Amino acid sequence: MALEDRQADLPAATEGSTTPARIGWSEAHSHRDRPHLRRDPLRVYATRAVIWDALAITLAGLTGFILRWAIPFNVEINDPTYISLVFIVVISWLSVLVLRGAYDTRMLGVGSEEFKRVVSATATVFGAVAIVVFVFKLDLSRGFVVITFVVGLTLLLIVRWALRGWLRHERRYGHFLHRTIVVGAEPTKSEIVDMLDRDPVAGFTVVDVVDEPAADVDDAGLDAWLDEVMTRISLEDADTVAVASSPALGQRVVQRLAWRLEGPRVDLLVAPAIGDVAGPRVTMRMAADLPLLHLDEPHLTGPKRAIKRSLDILFGAILFVAFLPFMLVGGIGTKLTSRGPVLYTQERVGRGGQLIRVLKLRTMRVGADQEREAVIGVPDGDIAARYKADPRITGFGRFLRRWSIDEMPQIVNVILGSMSLVGPRPVLVDELPLFGDADHRRHLTKPGLTGLWQVSGRKSVDWEERMRLDLDYVEHWSPALDLVIVAKTVKAVLVGDGAY
Repeated sequence: MALEDRQADLPAATEGSTTPARIGWSEAHSHRDRPHLRRDPLRVYATRAVIWDALAITLAGLTGFILRWAIPFNVEINDPTYISLVFIVVISWLSVLVLRGAYDTRMLGVGSEEFKRVVSATATVFGAVAIVVFVFKLDLSRGFVVITFVVGLTLLLIVRWALRGWLRHERRYGHFLHRTIVVGAEPTKSEIVDMLDRDPVAGFTVVDVVDEPAADVDDAGLDAWLDEVMTRISLEDADTVAVASSPALGQRVVQRLAWRLEGPRVDLLVAPAIGDVAGPRVTMRMAADLPLLHLDEPHLTGPKRAIKRSLDILFGAILFVAFLPFMLVGGIGTKLTSRGPVLYTQERVGRGGQLIRVLKLRTMRVGADQEREAVIGVPDGDIAARYKADPRITGFGRFLRRWSIDEMPQIVNVILGSMSLVGPRPVLVDELPLFGDADHRRHLTKPGLTGLWQVSGRKSVDWEERMRLDLDYVEHWSPALDLVIVAKTVKAVLVGDGAY
């Protein structure tokens, strides 16, 4: 729905209205006409998370009990000592999850914070267990602790991942969305509406827009404007207000709006006018009673960079063994179906703009790289169609591309250090003239075997969107984001969207 249509479809606020947050909402929209979950769309998610987390932790405790004591030592299952220990661990674990905010609906369903809190709570529980055992010199089996920890954390992450998949499915059909009113002035107001409506999986649906008050509004005028906002909230049964940053919506206006929203269950979101920055780089700091956003440099250096490299080596070695049978089949098929070498090496742009040579199983006829400009040309709106109908690709090569087998040899580049498991895909040298000044920031990190572009449609994604996704990865990088991309890569390969 267009921004103007949203405004035209809504009744104007009554003159001199002094409506509290919810007066008249039942007359405008009865309970029968509204889903019963409207007040907090993620309450069902949180409830299911509590239930399934409890089952996962209980199963982890029983697994640790059985594998450590019952099977090797034939301990009685009803022994109160060991059963009590399992019970204590389960209750403590759930309690810490609650205290660490693992069921806070404000961070459920999107981003990596939910997974971070689950991991943090788990580490806290077993750190506390280790301290208690050491201080009181308790005779507690380390095998039980390790087994319960590993099984429990694995199950908890699987539960949250499954719940998130369920939530994404529901949101695609318009369920469990935050009914949002956007406040601001053009063009920022329209930009926020487009961003919130672009992806329903993010959990927002814009139901109304409200113009900001005049920059020099007095108290009486501000009260009238606030009354109008509260009336719109009541009429649309909204649970979220998103405020676009502008001079007119300064500290005084936002503070007064926040006071009005304290009674009803309405969340207030404020979009800072500092550009596209978020995630792990932003922290809140107080200075002279003023909340300031502190923007760190991208987390791609120091210890975290060493951790990323260590994971590349560890999982790269594991994946090399897993990929080897597929690479052998791909190599034999390539040799039997077309003339030329099995492997194809190509010069691409790596970290810091340095040139690297990447490995691939050959999927095109020999000499195809000389025909690229004539066949593919400059990236534009029709480039996806040209990729899809590329005549240079062999029949067996299309099979290799469909299942991403052609890119598996790049695991060698990962192990040797010129690439990473996750990162922006390496671009061709010929594509560098298409880069804007900001686009070169994608080279702050190593190119990846997979990345945001790969899990967002691959070649069906246009050039501008590809650059935006790559820059998003660099700006918001975290280990949790890498895990999410790796998991989504499996789905992207199986579905095959954009693989041509």
